[in-house]
Amino acid sequence: MFTDKKKIEKFNAEIIARVTTFLDLPSILQLTLTSKSFCHLMKDEFVFKRLVERDFGITDKKPEESWVKIYKQLKTGNDQTTTMNGNDCPHHLDYPEATSALIIEIKRVLYKSYQQNPSLCDICQTQNATYLNMHPGCHSEACRTCLDNFVDDEEHYPIQLELDTGNLYCFQCTQGQPYKIDGSSKTSAILSSLNAPESDQELDLRRKAEHLLYIQELRREEMSLKHYFVEKQWGRLWMLFRTREGSPLPGRVTNNKLARSNGTLDPNIRLPMDKYRPSPETHADIVSVKLWRYLEKAYGVQGKAYNE
Repeated sequence: MFTDKKKIEKFNAEIIARVTTFLDLPSILQLTLTSKSFCHLMKDEFVFKRLVERDFGITDKKPEESWVKIYKQLKTGNDQTTTMNGNDCPHHLDYPEATSALIIEIKRVLYKSYQQNPSLCDICQTQNATYLNMHPGCHSEACRTCLDNFVDDEEHYPIQLELDTGNLYCFQCTQGQPYKIDGSSKTSAILSSLNAPESDQELDLRRKAEHLLYIQELRREEMSLKHYFVEKQWGRLWMLFRTREGSPLPGRVTNNKLARSNGTLDPNIRLPMDKYRPSPETHADIVSVKLWRYLEKAYGVQGKAYNE
């Protein structure tokens, strides 16, 4: 150990930087306190690049990223306890009592569907989705990158279900690292419902849940949203499932019937004027993008997605 501060100060910057690779973060902090000559070390990109390589095996980054920030995020993520009691999280899953079971059923269908066929993030549409939104009126799926870039909207709701593990996380109780929510009776009940096996009782619940979702989206007046076409015959089968007890689940959405041989939308098909005036003479129904995303994930699609 060096005990003579003057001798240490004679070392050039490269030697000091190499010395830090043998130290942990608290020791580097102590070193910076010994002399003004070393105060830059806690912000030195070269120092933290070496630390990231040594401690986490990461050797490259994006140009806009900082090695200092990357190290602190990784270190915080590894060191902190990432579980909190559900009663300690202020962002409760406060679903309306009358529709709570139906909301959770929609989440359950999407969660189970993901296990069979993972989907893309609904926000960026490029990365694979890893979380399911637990907002009562929004059932989007998102990647970790998009959720870390917080925006105050429904898609960035604090409580998210990790699709690979089935664990609930809060993205707002701490900075940079979601907290696993555990311990409350409400959390346990929701997770139990999400993992419930398929049964006749669950099918009846799904019937009611999807009909409620259809009615909600039919009444939605966000005209800025995209709307999609759903092949008419499949739409009828889905309507029978929603409204007639004992009707079976329809198969995949048969949008291939709306296409020409090259996969483009057939210009000769008849389309309704809007979602409020469905017509039996048309070849397709119009649904909102939010309803389309659910149908696409829950049932799958033969063919392509076609929007207005």
